[in-house]
Amino acid sequence: MSEDLVFIECGADLDSYNPKYRFRRKIFIFPGEIDKFRNHYKNIGIYRTVMEYVNPVWKLDRLGKTIVDAEETDKYGDFYLDFDHQITCEEDYLKVKEDVYKAIRYLSVILSIKPSQVQFYFSGNKGIHLIVDARVMEITPNKSFHHVYKSIATDIEEFCSNGTIDTGVYDNKRLFRIENSINKKSGLYKIPLTRDEFDNCTFEEIKQLATQPRQIKKPEIVFSSRAKMAFEKYMTEWAKKREVQKIFQGKFKSLKTEPPCIKAMHNKVFKETVDERNNSGTALASFYMQQGIDKEEALERLYKWGTDNCEPKLERGQINVIIDSVYFGEYRYGCESFQRLSGVCEKNICPLFHKEFNVEEKSEEVGVKNE
Repeated sequence: MSEDLVFIECGADLDSYNPKYRFRRKIFIFPGEIDKFRNHYKNIGIYRTVMEYVNPVWKLDRLGKTIVDAEETDKYGDFYLDFDHQITCEEDYLKVKEDVYKAIRYLSVILSIKPSQVQFYFSGNKGIHLIVDARVMEITPNKSFHHVYKSIATDIEEFCSNGTIDTGVYDNKRLFRIENSINKKSGLYKIPLTRDEFDNCTFEEIKQLATQPRQIKKPEIVFSSRAKMAFEKYMTEWAKKREVQKIFQGKFKSLKTEPPCIKAMHNKVFKETVDERNNSGTALASFYMQQGIDKEEALERLYKWGTDNCEPKLERGQINVIIDSVYFGEYRYGCESFQRLSGVCEKNICPLFHKEFNVEEKSEEVGVKNE
């Protein structure tokens, strides 16, 4: 891939008391310009997309700014896992480590990726990131990277009993803190770790390492044909799911009653990382949009859901961004997404599949939580 055809998106925390201007993103640069970007923001609170956009398709956002159409563009990037947990004592950190070890075992046994190919990072606050170079699996650019990576992470999550793995970080615009940049909250650097350091250092010792930037030698890439086959199997399975999902994408019929999955989402409590709070809000917004619900009404419904069903609550500013994004971009979530987010799929009584269940409900409006 030549550099002039590859872009990344960057973002940065801003010094502003106005919540609308605390973060800036949609800064598209060549990967080789990272240091220039780093210096401009004094290496504090800076991020870049995990994926690189290859031969990007460009479009105008709602403000008329030219941006990459992330959905329609081929993407390329390393496989990553994010272990995010509130760490108040060493016992909390040991929970993270336990899940990390289970993830490494999954990568080794199921995906045939040698443990020596796994890179370790401390986020500078409370997270541990694992990275596997895409060349280990001989991955080539495609549009569905983030979906396939999420499928792998979701399978790994089933073996991580402490719930520290974050599967909500696989959208096509995901920003990760830049290596050796300063975390604005903690004042510590995001740093690489050796396997020996991860195995033997306490959390306090790792934080001490993160008081300054550091470089360590990355592992020499060892291609695994078995890992490539395993990844391609995930790709095939995702393609099949995608075809099933397309049945209802953009074709949701007008409903008089909510499907069971949507009802469940109006009664479930969503946490910020564990339960994909933000992604769930986006999915609900998509359902409202596909039902032809007016944007202003959708805002009010999501304001209520964000207060009643989210921990911590989804702020109005965040909801405004979600609604604007969904209604402007016409993002369409399908059945597979709603089943995953709600944990419910009762196809036998779903009004999408059986018109006899699509009847007016006196107890509640479609899309509004029943009090």
